[in-house]
Amino acid sequence: MLAELESRVRELERNRQTFTAFLETLHDEQWNEPIGEEQYTARQTLAHLAGAAKSMTRMGQNWVAGNENYLRPDFDLNYFNARQQQKRAQLSTAELLEEWHAAHHDLIAFMETVREEDLDKRGEHPTVKHTTLRNLFVVITTHEADHIRLVMEAFAG
Repeated sequence: MLAELESRVRELERNRQTFTAFLETLHDEQWNEPIGEEQYTARQTLAHLAGAAKSMTRMGQNWVAGNENYLRPDFDLNYFNARQQQKRAQLSTAELLEEWHAAHHDLIAFMETVREEDLDKRGEHPTVKHTTLRNLFVVITTHEADHIRLVMEAFAG
């Protein structure tokens, strides 16, 4: 793995361990309590993180391959996010955690294949627009950490 990506992988692993341990302390009613500006519940946040990790991994893989580097003109991020949560609404907490962990595993496996010249390949991301793969990895870890912090702060004793 490129040395430049090692800190991102460590951050992903810390996020997974910390958030998983925290989520295991929540009571049933806390899992479904809307929090933060987006009013996501802890369940919805976990579903969102699983979907985001999967989709951004595919996004990065496409950029490296030179495929699908641009979003469709009709792409709607709010619809996409709602759909990702809706698709996972019937999953148990354990299944959501398993999917998020698997998405992390796949993301890290992808990061292990990235070469130095791949980091400057570009594509379009819904919020940062035209950016590099290098920056996509920053976006992924920052996005995840922001959502985790919101949930953890909401239930801090």
